Amino acid sequence: MHGALRRAHGRQGGTTLDRFRLNGLVRSVAFAGRRGRVYRRIVELSGTGPGDRVLDVGCSSGYLVRLLAAAAGPSGSVTGLDPSEGAIAYARRRGPGGASFTVGVAQDLSAFADGAFDVVTSTLALHHVPARKRQDALREMYRVTRAGGRLLIADFDPSRRAPRLHAGAARMRQAAAATGPLDDLAVTAGYRAESAGTLPLLRYVTAVRPPA
Repeated sequence: MHGALRRAHGRQGGTTLDRFRLNGLVRSVAFAGRRGRVYRRIVELSGTGPGDRVLDVGCSSGYLVRLLAAAAGPSGSVTGLDPSEGAIAYARRRGPGGASFTVGVAQDLSAFADGAFDVVTSTLALHHVPARKRQDALREMYRVTRAGGRLLIADFDPSRRAPRLHAGAARMRQAAAATGPLDDLAVTAGYRAESAGTLPLLRYVTAVRPPA
């Protein structure tokens, strides 16, 4: 099985992860059965609660969106954004009530108004954004976060060894390292960093857009 995963993942082209279902399988194996627990912790760290309007940037097949929607409840809403049309089509078929999905990139959130969201999240997506566009992506996240709203970014922890089953493990580790400190990106965009830490395979930062 691991050999098949290596071969298939090695054929994956570009950074839009159109083989999103395979990517989800690889993530599940990489987290060694802990993905649900890790992602539920991400929801907790994001501070998402009933009635919140949430944007998940780089949502892939919508796994985190579905968890965020449960936390936001029927009075809230969650929007998932991803550059892969295939991933968005899949997410729409599986999305719960209160969730919507749109094709787009992190560095251009012009489809959304200033201050449109109470919470913005992005998990395992930032290392796919071209290096010269990463700060633009954070500035756009800041723009669409309301004053007093919250940000959570999580990405691979370059200090952790990625599972050997992943053909692109070394490249992912290099990309994650090149992303730099997540809190620096958030603060440069205008957020106030609140906390930073690690989860299995991941590092994260939480931040707040200062009240006006």
